[in-house]
Amino acid sequence: MALSQTSVVDSALELLHEAGLAGMSMRTLATRLGVQPSALYWHVPSKQVLLTAVAERVLATLGPVEVADSVDVELRGIGAALRDAVTGVPDGAEIVALGLAAGAVNPVADAVEEACTRHGMADRAAGLTTLLTGYVIGLGLEEQTHHNLRTADPELPAIDFGPRFDAGLDAMLAGVGASTV
Repeated sequence: MALSQTSVVDSALELLHEAGLAGMSMRTLATRLGVQPSALYWHVPSKQVLLTAVAERVLATLGPVEVADSVDVELRGIGAALRDAVTGVPDGAEIVALGLAAGAVNPVADAVEEACTRHGMADRAAGLTTLLTGYVIGLGLEEQTHHNLRTADPELPAIDFGPRFDAGLDAMLAGVGASTV
């Protein structure tokens, strides 16, 4: 396989699925690809750039959200799609948070803007994007950290984060569609 940014990101994602962020080093990735670590830097100048590219790849898995009769239903769909994308990769919430902080494109912004525009709330799109993205990444971090802790200590009680996610989303989106004065 010829080394390219795509192949490096593909291999980084595979490594993350196997070992999580703690097991993802440029040296380990280079060994996996059968090259010297310096060869990786021709395609990704730093681990930060690599993780930003991984974050963009994770965010690119965000599926389309169906148009609904209310903005809160559409925002729930966007939140659920983001949660699926972020929690679908070990340490995905941390990686996406890092990527967004480093300037990765957040497709949630476009999805929220489209939903808000459809429902006459375009002026609230930026704030709702920040709210929804922050909530999903924050709870995703908690969920993935809990998973990692349970791996180290199986006696730690399990937590079903699905109902917590739904309850938080309900509380956060209550009244979003209501008119504001």
